[in-house]
Amino acid sequence: MNDLVQLSATIPPFHQSTQTLTACPRFYVEAVIKRRRKPSGLDAARGTQVHKVLAQYAAWCAHKGVPMDFDVFDSFAKGVGPTAASILVGLRESYACDFAHLLATEVGMSLDETFQPTQVIGPLEGMAEDSGLDPVYQGTLDALYVFREEGKVLIDDAKTHSRPFDPGTPEYALQGQMYSLFAFQHFPWVNEVTFRLWFVRYKKLTKTVTYTREDLRTLMDVVKAGRSRQVIIHEDYDGGKEIEAIGNDGCFYCPLLSNRECPILQDNANAQGEPSEWLSTRLVYDAYARANNARMKAWVQANGKNIILRDFNQKAYKFGPVEKESSVYPLFRKTENGIAMDAQGNPDLPIVSLLLDYAHATPDDTKWMGNLLISSTKLNSYLGAKARAMLDQAVTDSADKITKATLKVSKPLDSIPDEEPEDEGGEWGEDEEF
Repeated sequence: MNDLVQLSATIPPFHQSTQTLTACPRFYVEAVIKRRRKPSGLDAARGTQVHKVLAQYAAWCAHKGVPMDFDVFDSFAKGVGPTAASILVGLRESYACDFAHLLATEVGMSLDETFQPTQVIGPLEGMAEDSGLDPVYQGTLDALYVFREEGKVLIDDAKTHSRPFDPGTPEYALQGQMYSLFAFQHFPWVNEVTFRLWFVRYKKLTKTVTYTREDLRTLMDVVKAGRSRQVIIHEDYDGGKEIEAIGNDGCFYCPLLSNRECPILQDNANAQGEPSEWLSTRLVYDAYARANNARMKAWVQANGKNIILRDFNQKAYKFGPVEKESSVYPLFRKTENGIAMDAQGNPDLPIVSLLLDYAHATPDDTKWMGNLLISSTKLNSYLGAKARAMLDQAVTDSADKITKATLKVSKPLDSIPDEEPEDEGGEWGEDEEF
């Protein structure tokens, strides 16, 4: 650990984006140590423009004490590129600033080697003691909301990505963990931090994760481990060791890939072919898969047998029907002619009754109940009848709107803007929704 302290003054501070760079040590060396940057493209300009407009607008709303002002929003958005403009148009009427709790936008935070605040700036001055030491961990929070009476903080981070993702999953957790650590260390009175990703391409699509002060040691360990990987790369490079390349999703941002200099180019799937060729392969595969599945189903149906395949290691694969039992939880107790009623003439609600009994018995453990939902697919299939039109409208009015995003192949092609197609890379998973 002493080596880490000695080297920290010469190594750039660890940011959440450093995790992507250090996933491939060679990428980190080229981008950070040698400072070979991939030329910025439309995606980088888009993100910069959207972030700038949102930060200016939120700060203005907080200063004026208003949740929104369309004329001011339009003045800030004037002159942005077409892709950024299309995103901002969708946000214009759906974004409302919580001006009563907004402390600041684009808040820079830094921690030293021992996780003490350093280089304390602007609105944070006087709230946290500055250690005066070199920063080792740094980040910029898009928006910081403070709820002093509740001992809570909300951190907003705007994302222009096409794919929404969950900040609570291990793959994407670091930013939320790091920013929450910043908040805990700068505000000793904070007991809970919620980190919210705001996917600005979509109306009201957010993903959140919450940490408490009990998680503080874990948060420190996580970011310290990331910093250690960064230091090791510097040590290896300074020691003249050969720095290996490891293919991953960060390849698309690497200067070695754009210049075809990657040492594992032949084995790197991200370097094979062009994106249009990937889409062509997807279309061919989908068409073949549909036809192949149809003929396998027809063969199994006609012959009453499974299709068996054995490889040369005698490992067997089978295609055929597989019985799977699942559970459903009925809202009403079904009878031959309708639903069961109790002695007072009220419907028998077996699951609801159990939940109500639990809520009365343990009122402190009911927060999770707000997440219980009824799927609209099944409910709408019954409410669509003309005789139930009034019920259909009433249920629709009471529904919570949830935005989801799927990545799929769309047509016709002339409906997709030339500058930046929305369907960039095929679906993220089989029937996967976000």
